[in-house]
Amino acid sequence: MFIKEEAMRGLFSKIGRIMRLSFLKQLKIIFLGLGILLIAGAGRCFAQDISVSAEVSSRQIVLGDSAQLSITVSGSQDVEPVQLPPIDGFEASFLGPSTRVSIVNGQYSSSKTFTYSLFALKEGTFEIPALNVIVSGQTYTTEPFSVAVVGSADRSAAPLPGQSTSLKDKIFLVLEVPKREIYLNERFNVKISLFVSGLSVQDVQYPQFDGVGFSDGEYGQPRQYQQIVNGISYQVVEFMTDIYPTRTGALQLGPVKTTCNILVGRANRAMPFGSRGSIFDDDFFNSFFDRQEKQPITLESEAVAINVLDFPKEGKPENFSGAVGKFDFNVSVGPQEVKEGDPITLRMTVIGEKKQNLTAVQMPSLAPGTGFKLYDPQILEKDNIKKTEQVIIPQSDTVKEVPAITFSYFDPQLKKYQTITQGPFPIKVAKPEKSDEFKVIGLEGAVRPPEPETLGQDIIFIKRAPGRLKPLGQALTKSFVFFCIIFLAAVLWVAAFIHYKRTARIRTDSVYARRLQAPRQARQGLALAQKLMASGKKEMFYDVVFKTIQQYLGNKFHLPSGAVTFEAVRGHLQKNNIEQRIVDDIALTYSECDMIRYASADISPENMDVTYQRLAHVIDHLERFVK
Repeated sequence: MFIKEEAMRGLFSKIGRIMRLSFLKQLKIIFLGLGILLIAGAGRCFAQDISVSAEVSSRQIVLGDSAQLSITVSGSQDVEPVQLPPIDGFEASFLGPSTRVSIVNGQYSSSKTFTYSLFALKEGTFEIPALNVIVSGQTYTTEPFSVAVVGSADRSAAPLPGQSTSLKDKIFLVLEVPKREIYLNERFNVKISLFVSGLSVQDVQYPQFDGVGFSDGEYGQPRQYQQIVNGISYQVVEFMTDIYPTRTGALQLGPVKTTCNILVGRANRAMPFGSRGSIFDDDFFNSFFDRQEKQPITLESEAVAINVLDFPKEGKPENFSGAVGKFDFNVSVGPQEVKEGDPITLRMTVIGEKKQNLTAVQMPSLAPGTGFKLYDPQILEKDNIKKTEQVIIPQSDTVKEVPAITFSYFDPQLKKYQTITQGPFPIKVAKPEKSDEFKVIGLEGAVRPPEPETLGQDIIFIKRAPGRLKPLGQALTKSFVFFCIIFLAAVLWVAAFIHYKRTARIRTDSVYARRLQAPRQARQGLALAQKLMASGKKEMFYDVVFKTIQQYLGNKFHLPSGAVTFEAVRGHLQKNNIEQRIVDDIALTYSECDMIRYASADISPENMDVTYQRLAHVIDHLERFVK
C-alpha cells in the first residue's frame, strides 16, 4: 500500500511539472506522444485481413433483363480468375475485373472485384451457389443467396408456382415446310419465322441450316408483321428460301439457328458518386443512369423430318439426267448452208420455273459418230435459264442434217417423266472449190536433190590458224582481295542507306520517333527510381515511378503529354491484346502513385521494391508484345 501511494505521488508530481511548463512545450510533448502512437501503428498500416464476398445488384430481376454479380476480394491482389459454374435460370458472361486502392487515415487497403452479367432466362426463384475463390493459394468460399426472376416490370409481383415462363416463350424460331415428302432435286420453299414478344431485338442474322443431304438457296428480303398466337401478340420476322434435297431416304432438315442481340437493362446498378441510402438511389437517378446493354443470344428451331423419294424406274428415259420440275427446251442451228470443214453453231436453251435449281440439270449433246467433229460446249447459267453453245463441223458433204435432240425431266406434280424433242435440223454441205484447197506456195516445181558440200569451200573460216600463243597473268577480277573490296563496299552502302532512311523517318515520323525514344527514357527512369529506393526517399521514388510510366505509355501509344491517364491508355492496351494481368498492374501502379503521392502513409522498402519490380515487368512486357 505504501509503495502504491509513493508511485501515485510520483505520477502526480510529473503531471504537475508538465502543467507548469509553457504552452509551447506542452504542445511539443503532445505531438511527440502522437508520433509514438503513429509509429507503433505503422506496422499495421498494410496489414489487412483477406475477405471474399459476392453480391448481386438486385435480388429481383425482370425476365429478359440482367443484373450484375460482383465477387470482391479485399486484402490481396493475388487472386486467380473466378470460374462461374452453370447457374440455373441465368446465362452468365464475364464483364471484367476492377482494382481499388485507398489510403484513409494512414491505413492502406486494396481490393479486386470480378463483375459478371446475369441474364434472366426464365421465371422463378433461383439460387446463386457458394463460389470458390483462390487467394494467395488458399480457397475462400462466398455465401449462397437467392434471386427472383419475375415476368413483368411490376417487381412487387413474385412469380407464382406452376405459372412460370421462360425466355423461350418471348423469343423463339419456327421452321415450316410445305410438305414432308419430296423427290430428289425437287425445289421446295421453306419459311423460317422469328417470334418476339415484349423484347427489344437488334442485329438479327440470317438463319443457318444444320443437316446433311440438303443444299439451300439465297434468302429474299425478310418480311415483318404482327401476329397473335395463343392470345399473345408477337412481332414476326419471316425469312423465305428454297431447299433442294441431294440424296434419298429419311432425312432431317434443321435445326435452323440464328443469332441476335437483346437490349436489356441492368437492374439497380450501383450508381456513381453515391452509396446505398443516398439521394442517388432515387428512382429518377436510377432511370437516368440506367443504360441498356446488348445481350447476345442464339435461337434454335425444331428439326423437321423429310422423306426424299427416288425417281420411279417405270418409264424412265435413257437420256434422263436428274432434272426435276417444269421446263421448256429450245434448240437452234446455224448457218444451215456451209462448205465441208466450215463450223456450225448448235445452241440449246433450258428454261425452268422461277428459282429453279439448274445446277443439277445436265444439258443434252450430240452423240459421236453422226458425221460431225464436236468441240466442247460453252455453258451459261443465269437465274432460271441455262444455255449452251457448241461448235460442230461436218466432215463430209454427205451430211444432210443435224440429228434430233431430246431433253427429259421428271414432273413431281404429275409424278411422271416428260420429254421434249427438237429437230432434226436440215443442213446443206458443199464440197470446197479448188481455189479453196490448202496449198503451200513455192512448191509447184520439181524438187531438186541437195548438192554435196565441200569442206573448206562452202564455209569461210574466221581464222585458219591459232597464231602465236602466250600465257596470260591472273586477272584482278578473279582475286580474293577484289571480292572483299566489293563486299565491304556493298555493306557500307547498305548501312549508309539504312542510316539515311532511319534518320529521315525520325525527322518526319513523330510516332516512330516517340516509340524509339520510349525504352531509352524508361531505362533512365528505372535507374533513377532504383537510386531513390536505395536512399529511402519514398516521395521522390513514387514521383519518378509515376513520371516514368506516364512518359513511357505516352511515347509508346503517341498520346499528348497531358492526357496520359489510365482511362486513355486502357483502349490502346485492349487493341494490342495485352494480357489482363498487365492491364491490372498498370492500373495498380497508377493508383498507388496517386495515393502515396497525395496521402500520408508509411511505405516500407519491401513495398517500394514490389512497385519497382512491377513497373520493370510492365515495361519489359510491352516492349516485347507491342510493336
